[in-house]
Amino acid sequence: MKTTTIVAAATVGVLAVATIGYAVYFDSKRQSDPEFKRKLKRDRKRAEKIAKAEAKRLTDESTQDIEDFLASVTEEDFPISMEEREQFCMAQLSAGEELFVKGPENYSKAAICFYKALKVYPAPAELVMVFQKTIPSEVFTVVMGMLSKDVQSKEEKYYMVFPPKEMNVKIEEKPDGLDVNGQKVVRRGLVATKGFAKGDVIYTETPVISSLEPSLEGKNFCHYCLKEMIKKDIMIPCTSCSVVMFCSEECRTSAGQEFHNILCTKNLTGGSAPAQALREYTKDSRNVVPGMLAKFLAKMVHDESLKSGAEYNSFDHLERLVYVEQTLGPDEEKEIELLKLALGSSIPGIDQFITEERDLIMKARILYNLYGVSSALSASLNVK
Repeated sequence: MKTTTIVAAATVGVLAVATIGYAVYFDSKRQSDPEFKRKLKRDRKRAEKIAKAEAKRLTDESTQDIEDFLASVTEEDFPISMEEREQFCMAQLSAGEELFVKGPENYSKAAICFYKALKVYPAPAELVMVFQKTIPSEVFTVVMGMLSKDVQSKEEKYYMVFPPKEMNVKIEEKPDGLDVNGQKVVRRGLVATKGFAKGDVIYTETPVISSLEPSLEGKNFCHYCLKEMIKKDIMIPCTSCSVVMFCSEECRTSAGQEFHNILCTKNLTGGSAPAQALREYTKDSRNVVPGMLAKFLAKMVHDESLKSGAEYNSFDHLERLVYVEQTLGPDEEKEIELLKLALGSSIPGIDQFITEERDLIMKARILYNLYGVSSALSASLNVK
């Protein structure tokens, strides 16, 4: 079965499991280290004569140069673990600093170092703001040029590689009437790449995340693949909780690795269960979306740890899904706190990642793109 990411947080590193402490590296050093500031002043005076010419060259950096810089970054084998990512980021920040204080002739190399740090930093937007305040404007211009080109390249290439050819479909832009101002509306649609007869299977896929109706959990349905289990002797329980059932060892293992080890209530082991409150809220409100978002975030971190080499991650797919803008509901703040509680002990940095705005948009995208799956329930099954 072809597995694709249809319901799937920007580029690698947005939800990287790393601490936030080194966000103000340059700011703190400049404020607390007088010798560092004096050294910068001496170096900049010495380089003043050539700085203007070099600044113009870097400001007008050619597209080809930017592409060459990006190519060198693409070849980098970025670390995965929290400790390694932090060490790598600090090393690149330090290297970039050492390069730019040597003078404008090293600005390009410094920019590459800073961009590498940006790629693994857990909150890229925050680091960009720090860069804007603390590194030479000429270096910052190149860093932003690389960032802009990288984003543009990924956007342009996305629909060239997704969906994959074996799915027999592609994304095309099609006219869809006019808007209220009389402007032509163009939308993307799914188009078959070859002919099919009636009844042919065009492609199959498995969801990135799925969820049972809360009252069905722990009964006749697999928590992972949603398969209905007619015979009770094939039901495989979780070893740590009585909340869920699985149809196979494969499903139990996959669920555990992807999200259940984090979201398990652990009511059979007496262990700490920060996810218990989220589960109770989901069941009482019969609102599966907060729980699905928790699964998605946990699975995204798991997928990143696999180091598969995939060009696009789950968040890249999620960002391209259509959604209807949502307004703040009365339970929004509570849902965010429950998410942070459920995931916080297992995903460092989640507090900074889950903002009110991001939570709303992610849930809106999931909600708009959900598909309901029905099943022929046995008459004796008690569903509340």
